[in-house]
Amino acid sequence: MLHDKEYQMWPDARLLEQLRLDDRKAFEILYHKYSSKLFYAAYNLFRDKDVCEDLVQELFIDLWTKRNQLNITSLEAYLKVAIRHRVLFYLRTKKASVDLTVIETLVEKYSADSKLFQDDIAHLLEDGVAQLPEKCRQIFTLSRKEYLSNKEIAARLNISIKTVENQITIALRYLRTGLTDYLPSVVALLLLHVFGK
Repeated sequence: MLHDKEYQMWPDARLLEQLRLDDRKAFEILYHKYSSKLFYAAYNLFRDKDVCEDLVQELFIDLWTKRNQLNITSLEAYLKVAIRHRVLFYLRTKKASVDLTVIETLVEKYSADSKLFQDDIAHLLEDGVAQLPEKCRQIFTLSRKEYLSNKEIAARLNISIKTVENQITIALRYLRTGLTDYLPSVVALLLLHVFGK
């Protein structure tokens, strides 16, 4: 009888061989090795613990179900693609909404080494901002580009703080809607960056 420590020393290829032979212990080792990484990649986008846990669980259930037919050369690469497909499918079916500020944060975090990617996303956001009504655009720009507080914006423009809050909400809603068509490709690129780390 093999001990856990022996299994954990094995490379993925050997664990996959055992998995094809219905070895539950090999499956458990693979699950523990990859599930949290897959979970956090999805959670970075959704901020919905239950959704992310479900997506990871479904992926591993699928892996176990298809274990006898598996023809995987690199398990890590397979899992990256599989979770990306699940995330994109979830987005396309409109079951989940991606937080625009999370997208911005991830772009800054993961695309420092990819100037072209960063420029593409920045361009999409700028196009969206340019489409906003003038007052809304002005308030949003003061908030996001000049980093003024709602109180400072209200004082500068001689309007109420409530008006500032409302206009920023409108701007974010508009930008989310405008970016919906681009989200699947943005998310796919981001997931590549997330898993590349």
